[in-house]
Amino acid sequence: MSEPAAGPQPPLPPPLAPPTNRTWREQAITTAAQLRTLAEWVSLIDPPAGAPPGQASAKTALDHAITWHLNEASTVAEQKSPAIQTSFNGAVVERVLSQLDAAQVALLLRAPLDYVQSQLPGIQAHARQHLKRGDPHRVAVEDVVAASLGTPLDESGRMTLVAAFRASCLESREEFSRVRSFRNVLIMGALVLTVLATALAVAGWIRPEELRLCFEPAEGVACPTGNRPRPWDVFFIESFGLIAAAVSGAASLRHVRGTSTPFGLPLALAILKLPAGALTAVLGLQLMRGGFVPGLSDLDNPAQIVAWAITFGAAQQLFTGLVDRQAQNVLDDVGGKTGGTANTNGP
Repeated sequence: MSEPAAGPQPPLPPPLAPPTNRTWREQAITTAAQLRTLAEWVSLIDPPAGAPPGQASAKTALDHAITWHLNEASTVAEQKSPAIQTSFNGAVVERVLSQLDAAQVALLLRAPLDYVQSQLPGIQAHARQHLKRGDPHRVAVEDVVAASLGTPLDESGRMTLVAAFRASCLESREEFSRVRSFRNVLIMGALVLTVLATALAVAGWIRPEELRLCFEPAEGVACPTGNRPRPWDVFFIESFGLIAAAVSGAASLRHVRGTSTPFGLPLALAILKLPAGALTAVLGLQLMRGGFVPGLSDLDNPAQIVAWAITFGAAQQLFTGLVDRQAQNVLDDVGGKTGGTANTNGP
């Protein structure tokens, strides 16, 4: 007996546009495409036309909501946006992620119960990543998972899962927001330190005698670039402090793990260390000239002055190391909630 003829094949999706300039945009576009495929599959296996009038209207509304959220997320992810919206205030990232989360929530409401039950491991893992141990939503998910073993999921369980998934999505975006906020603080701090270092170099160029970095041992005068103050002495010392800060900062970043967020926190940390090293090199030498360090106020030659500038530039790590630890705490908080089974009796 011959096999029945296959039905008409659905049209292929349109070709992808050229790649965007950010990996998070590509991830969002792919996620939207996957969710769109799932939504179409759900509408085919459970069409609104076969449901009672009230349920049919609800299913149609959810189908339209899923499509709208995914279209909004894809449109924003694909278009170019001003850097301040994309990076500094995070408006574009928040728009895309919130629309994708809303589409997933609507899909959980629209899909058959057996599909929602198949997503229990993912929903449970998402809640454990982003909700604290003892959080009511996380506890409710654990209860639903325990009750669903060998038992079909009901509508009450679905609504519990949807509420918990919405809460964990909100907390996930809040974690991203905290990373972005801390990154912005680092950028502003780096800008302020850069302005101060530049102003110091300009002042040293204009008035080298007032900002001299020279020492007067018994044999004569020792300055960074000779035996007398020169306009570029401060800039010269700042350059060595910056280089020393770059080297010591690169070594310290080995303790800071990378991030999957759209915000480059490790890069902001590295940038902050550069002007900090330039300033500590100059300020350290000024402290030595003032006799703050007994016995080290009479450097003999420019090489010794440069050596101490390198030492003080690398010493910026004593201050920025505290910032490194706080940055690591912020990164650890992204999806870093306790992963074990929640205690239904509380924390």
